[in-house]
Amino acid sequence: MENINDNKFFRSARQRAGKILDNRERLLNLLKASGDKIKEIDLTKMRENKFVDRLKVIIRMVKAYKNGEYRGVQIQNILLLVAALLYFVTPIDLIPDFIPITGFVDDFAVVVWVYSRLQEEIDKFILWEKQTAD
Repeated sequence: MENINDNKFFRSARQRAGKILDNRERLLNLLKASGDKIKEIDLTKMRENKFVDRLKVIIRMVKAYKNGEYRGVQIQNILLLVAALLYFVTPIDLIPDFIPITGFVDDFAVVVWVYSRLQEEIDKFILWEKQTAD
């Protein structure tokens, strides 16, 4: 995917992200659905790359933001992370997820693109996690 923003399914996810972030129950459902779907992926060869780890970091970051624990990120970037999770859990997108392994290719591309775009902020979050764990 050369330009993720050209993907109509991701654009739709971005438009819905704000409403989800504003609704605690819907956000918790999204985070749970993301975690459940990660468990499905763990059974495939996808776990051999950093895809699952990246998703887990995104989930933790969104959760910490929503709980008011972490504020070192701009709201538009949290919305981008929520959109990536929403795209990930939506079974019908550019490549439907029911197609074995191939169905995750577009999900992978979106998550990698968002993660790469926000790498600096995500690195700061990971550092914050380590510091608060001590």
